[in-house]
Amino acid sequence: MIQNPQLLGQLVEGLSERDDVIRARTAHALERVSRTNQRLFRGLMPQLISLSASDRISMVKWHLAMIFGNTAFAVRDIEPVVSALFRLLKDESVFVRSWAVSSLCIIGRRDKRRRRKIINAIRTLQHDRSIAVGVRAVKALRALENENEPLPAGWYKT
Repeated sequence: MIQNPQLLGQLVEGLSERDDVIRARTAHALERVSRTNQRLFRGLMPQLISLSASDRISMVKWHLAMIFGNTAFAVRDIEPVVSALFRLLKDESVFVRSWAVSSLCIIGRRDKRRRRKIINAIRTLQHDRSIAVGVRAVKALRALENENEPLPAGWYKT
């Protein structure tokens, strides 16, 4: 939780740093803030979505994927968030793909209109080259196709 929301702008500045470590740590810190202060991210989404497409550091992108899952329902238009997550499903990083699956599952559980499209996208990852991504995809599909199935522990952090 961020004690002083006015400092969020200074934290976000870290995403523009040339130093990969600073950007990665900034993304991690923002992800932690997003767990409890989703509304703070409303105006940041265009910047975060753009960064998720352009940053070369996997740790930045997987934390952005987590932020998208945490904040999707705090923004006015969820479609750009979902589109960014669909794009991240194709990332070379196992961690990025895994967290994109988790965040899409979280969104699909709450948004029945998008659920079928999300299921179809995740279904393609059941046989991913990474066993970890394949297992996560299977768990996500179970959670999306059966409302009584709980989300796996750790996917939705509070």
